[in-house]
Amino acid sequence: MSALNGWHRGERVVRRKLGYDRISSTNYMYTMIDGEMPEQHSAFYSTRLHFLPVCVLDEQQRPWGSILAGKGGRPGFINHPKYNTLSINAKLWEGEPFFKHLKARELDQGDGFSLIAGIGVEISTRRRNKFAGAITKTKAKGNEVNIELFVNEALGNCPKYITLRDLAPYPSASCIVLEDRPQLSVGERLSDESIAFVLEADTVFFGTTYQATDAESSEYPSHLGMNHRGGRTGFMRVKPSDGRTVILPDFSGNRIMTSLGNVEATPLASLTFINFTTGDILYLTGEARNVYGPEARAIMPFQDTFTEVYVTGYTFVRDAFPARVKPGYKITPSPYNPPVRLLAEEATQTTVFAQEEQPKALLTRITLHNPTIATFEWESSLPLRISPGQAIILGFKPLLGSRSYQHMAPGRPSSINDDFIRTWTVSSASPVSSDGRNFALTMRLKPGGVVTGALFNLARKLAEHRRDMLDDCRALSLSVDIVGTSGEFILPELTAVGSPAKEIKHLVWIAGGIGVTPFLSMLAALSTTSSPPPWDITFVISTREPDVILSLITHALGGKPCPSYLVMHIFTNTAVSGSHADIHFATHNGRIKSSFFDESKGVFGGADSELFLCGSEPFERSVLESLGKLGVSSGKIHREGFAY
Repeated sequence: MSALNGWHRGERVVRRKLGYDRISSTNYMYTMIDGEMPEQHSAFYSTRLHFLPVCVLDEQQRPWGSILAGKGGRPGFINHPKYNTLSINAKLWEGEPFFKHLKARELDQGDGFSLIAGIGVEISTRRRNKFAGAITKTKAKGNEVNIELFVNEALGNCPKYITLRDLAPYPSASCIVLEDRPQLSVGERLSDESIAFVLEADTVFFGTTYQATDAESSEYPSHLGMNHRGGRTGFMRVKPSDGRTVILPDFSGNRIMTSLGNVEATPLASLTFINFTTGDILYLTGEARNVYGPEARAIMPFQDTFTEVYVTGYTFVRDAFPARVKPGYKITPSPYNPPVRLLAEEATQTTVFAQEEQPKALLTRITLHNPTIATFEWESSLPLRISPGQAIILGFKPLLGSRSYQHMAPGRPSSINDDFIRTWTVSSASPVSSDGRNFALTMRLKPGGVVTGALFNLARKLAEHRRDMLDDCRALSLSVDIVGTSGEFILPELTAVGSPAKEIKHLVWIAGGIGVTPFLSMLAALSTTSSPPPWDITFVISTREPDVILSLITHALGGKPCPSYLVMHIFTNTAVSGSHADIHFATHNGRIKSSFFDESKGVFGGADSELFLCGSEPFERSVLESLGKLGVSSGKIHREGFAY
């Protein structure tokens, strides 16, 4: 039997703003919320969980996300003594927000009932169920508390966006309160450590509250909500401008929208972050609002809906969580996670066009370098200024169409949030500090990739049936949307007299495979200048396809001989042909080793050197580790900031 009589006023607002009120299949989804706790849920809570995130209210009726766990972090601290009832024996640590709730209960002169909501997540299997109800009894002694609660709302959730971790009890946790700031004044910010904690998170527990008016309470009674949100590391952002507004993007889900509905009705929320490796926990509470459509995209480009929480209080504790990831366990992100989106105020070098003002890019030429690497050349309907090393953002809905809603897609999970927007480094564009209409994208075929798959399929068919059209594809009239340009991974500026804007004597470019593309654009730009740059360039490349990469470099140089300011090192296990006489390079067998950097400390670790690194995540991690041994901090190294 459903727990609800329909959508409350906040949920109706969300449904209208997102257009769900016009989708008949969603009209009665509130009936999925059961008024009785299924037996499998009660068994799940009582046998499978190391911890239970719950949402409770403090004496100011602000929601806080509390983390309840038993002694030593072992499952079994929750019992199911009778129908719709859970009994929790938890051991609290200093700074835990449940203490605030206990204080609020002491001040309450009512009947002793107080609202609660919780979500059980077994992060080793991605199973999760949630509930809402009321606390009927509490018995506290020191830091131990027994809670009896009555469940009147129950819902099973899907496994999307949960990062796999296998936990083990960690009874030696010893909590230290780093910061306890329950009331932030106007103008105050989160600490740098707290902001970094948010930006490093891939999981958050999202608490909300719905406070019914007297007129609503009989049909839509007050209740709390607790939910799980997850994504790639960094999926949540903090506004740099105020240092306290946290942005939580809303990804494709079950479309019940209870959390966002609560925020619409009662604009408060809590966010709780756990580091499952160190045991540190950050608790936030604040004023919340949902942001939609053009306003959302103006704040967080490409994100249509998000919730922002203006933090009014927080607590940060160290070594508190009584369970930890098992040593040696490989943490596995959800395959449903979409790319990380930066805020507009973070991406200062990003230009995003309004949807109605987006230029078009017409495909003009295709060059197949081998079966998996090709260059696609395009012509923009409007002049663009793309700095050497920058990327272009293209929307492929004109080619691929719009995707219909799916809740789950086991065969292709990344498709759930796929908006067909892709970002590629431009491998050649207009000369430095000028506008142009033509640009080229050199890319690798991504296995299973929807967009690269379509482009390479087209290239193969033309090569097989109409090879002449590879050199001029205009007759295909294949146009896509230009969403914007982005990237701070750019060639240092030259002044009018040819000196750099800041004193640099040496550029170091390190590329792994197709990560060579931004450097192709930089080389092409330098080859058009009338005088050599004021720095030497050391170009280090690791590749399985040296002939393709060297041919691309030759093309970027415009067929000119290798300039004297450029020194190249090619690391490969593949034999290099003798067809690259115009460019000079040293060949090294195998992968780049730490000893290579160590032999040229003055170049790679010099104070007057500027380093640029582009490649796959494992490649970059290996290089960063090697450079770190030379004392080069990762903050000194330029890296591309967009996610594919």
